[in-house]
This record gives sequence, structure tokens and C-alpha cells, in this order.
Amino acid sequence: MAELRTIRTLTHSEWHTEATRRFGDDHRAWRFRCPRCGNIQSIASVLEHNPSLKDPSNWIYVSCEGRHVPGHGCDWTLGGLFKIHTVEVVVDDEGTLPVFEFDDARIEVGT
Repeated sequence: MAELRTIRTLTHSEWHTEATRRFGDDHRAWRFRCPRCGNIQSIASVLEHNPSLKDPSNWIYVSCEGRHVPGHGCDWTLGGLFKIHTVEVVVDDEGTLPVFEFDDARIEVGT
């Protein structure tokens, strides 16, 4: 039997406020958890793993770092057919964007 998920919908302002409350003003420190593999990632941790990457700020909350950094996480993205996310952000009057959940666990950079 399929498991029912509750989707939490936030406005962009609510999402930003929650991230700032949890992690501070530096968006590079905001941590997200992949719903598929559980990988915890931030812009800072991804760039530590692979400094040659272009700015990951446009995908850090929708794609697992394994799509961009071999050996870290998996290749999951929220833009596909299967919907396993539990958080969405209102992006305009017509729709929402699925996003990874925030994660409060500590990231061990450089491991």
C-alpha cells in the first residue's frame, strides 16, 4: 500500500525566514536533506567537495549533490516523475516548487 505524505507549502518569504532562523543569514550555510538518500548538503559543503563547480545555489535545494559531485549523495532531483518530497515553496500565483527539507544535522566537511 502506498504511504501518504503530507506536503507542507510555504511562501518564499516563509521558506527564507525559516532558513535564516535555522542557519543564519549566510545562504551558503543553509543545509538541505535529499529525500531519497538522506545526503545532507549545503552550498559550502558542496564547494568544499568540488571547488571547481559553478555556483550550486540554483540546484542545492532540488537536486542531490551526487548529480554534480561523484561520491557524495545520489543522482536524485525533484524535477522528475516521482514525487517523494514533503515541502513546496510557492513561486508565483500559479504554482509551487518542490524543495528538499532543511536539515539541522551537522555537516562534516572534508570527509
